Amino acid sequence: MAYRLLVVPGDNEALRALEEQLGSDVEVLVLNNANDALWEVRNDPPEAIISDVDLPGMSGLDLAEILPNFGVPTKVVLWSREPDPQTQQQATIHGVHHFLSGPISQTDLRNIVYDVLREAQTPSLSASSDHLNDVVSAPTTEVPAPPPTLTPELDRNPTVSNEAVPSEDKTNTRGTPDSKTPWPPQPTRKSTGRRSTGSIVLTADNITPIRNRMSELLDDVGAQCILLTDRAGMVLTEVGKTAELPTIILLPLLSTSFSTAGQISQVLQETESSALYMQEGSHYDLYCFDVLQRYMLVLIFDKVASATKIGTVWVYAKRAIRNMQDMLA
Repeated sequence: MAYRLLVVPGDNEALRALEEQLGSDVEVLVLNNANDALWEVRNDPPEAIISDVDLPGMSGLDLAEILPNFGVPTKVVLWSREPDPQTQQQATIHGVHHFLSGPISQTDLRNIVYDVLREAQTPSLSASSDHLNDVVSAPTTEVPAPPPTLTPELDRNPTVSNEAVPSEDKTNTRGTPDSKTPWPPQPTRKSTGRRSTGSIVLTADNITPIRNRMSELLDDVGAQCILLTDRAGMVLTEVGKTAELPTIILLPLLSTSFSTAGQISQVLQETESSALYMQEGSHYDLYCFDVLQRYMLVLIFDKVASATKIGTVWVYAKRAIRNMQDMLA
């Protein structure tokens, strides 16, 4: 039986050597970073991923945090070459299958990989085998991990899913600005001094820290613009360039897409859930995050100017949303 394994070694030469040490029954793909791994999982989910915790850019822990939102059965093994109880605890929360800590012999490493691959292809065992091991020189007792996130797998069509992940990082055929179809005429949006949504009233004073955090996010991810709206699609504040975008038409449509998100949370009895809508196009990528089930944070990327990266957008947007929740509560 053939297996498929993704290896994200960073500068971990022991992980990199796995490609030569596993048998012909394992197809091994060595990747340079976590973003590349997410792209591969999105297109062809492997049985397992093994990654070093320390990676360039997005860490192995970030990879493990994002992966459950894909709705795939891929199992994650993380290796911290130095004992790190805090990282191990976070890995447990994210549902990491094995956490390797400290030096590991190549024999033990190979055996662990084969064990994980076999479990991944045994459905009857998969439901009860999600666990976390702290391995120093050999595997130890298995500890149950939290159940997988209840999230449907994304597809290329626009969807709304709880805690979903943005579309894959890939090179798209990019047009030129002149090739874009002109936007339909739209009414002029006039700014008001105060806007009210839910229990909060946004004024020139209390909107400043929110705008500052949105500006930081804009720089972090390279978006063309970011908008914060209420659930009806009314813009509360925005940063970046929106002049050429039909936001007056676009935002109410996004509001419609989110209209059932709150009901889904109620059915699942979730009190702190969030949702994500994503749209991938030839010229623009759009991500719309739910904030506190009362607001929408919309990120729009001009693909001619800046290509989006699946993990980068998710990680930085979620960090910003956590900061903004306190400001909007």
